[in-house]
Amino acid sequence: MGVRKAQKQATRERVVDAARELFEDVGYEDTTIRMIADRAGVSVGSVFTTFESKVDVFNHILFERFEALSSELDRIAPYLKGAACDRIASLMSLAYDVECQQLGLMMSHLAASHGWPARIEVESNRRASRLLGLFKTALQQGVEHGELRDDFDVNLFADTLYAVYLRNYRKAYYEKLSPDQLSKLAERQLTLLFAGVSTGAKTSASQVALAS
Repeated sequence: MGVRKAQKQATRERVVDAARELFEDVGYEDTTIRMIADRAGVSVGSVFTTFESKVDVFNHILFERFEALSSELDRIAPYLKGAACDRIASLMSLAYDVECQQLGLMMSHLAASHGWPARIEVESNRRASRLLGLFKTALQQGVEHGELRDDFDVNLFADTLYAVYLRNYRKAYYEKLSPDQLSKLAERQLTLLFAGVSTGAKTSASQVALAS
């Protein structure tokens, strides 16, 4: 790597680190490019040479976080035991444990998503599809095993579960819920939802375990 390229990369890393701290501390809406530049110790122009806009900086940070989380969930998912409800509850619980460590950043994500550019929405949906895919796999396996009815819309049900998953971050933030409390709430929500598609097999999310 040449000197100029190395300097640009170092500037980019400082900008990302500064922006991550500000988005967590003061929120996306109240963070400005000037604030990011000042905290990073660079000029405003330097920020714009590495990112097109504030939302692009934010999207980069979200991409890094989501890639790490998704990779971990992808690794663990095949070893989850129990009914479909159990496995999805476990996936949500694992995600909550990670994301609640920087809950302010997640809230900034939810705030920024209202009105951001279509190209960012496309990227966001692509990232969400990884977790949705894990939900759908668990649901399809539930159907194959005779645990869930075969006449419900798997895609629509997975979308509903994802909406519940995201909505719970607001409850965690405003009601000061811990990751454990959030997971228990999700278990109750899933048990209620799965009652509508169950064939009668137990779908309680209270017994989630990892294969040994």
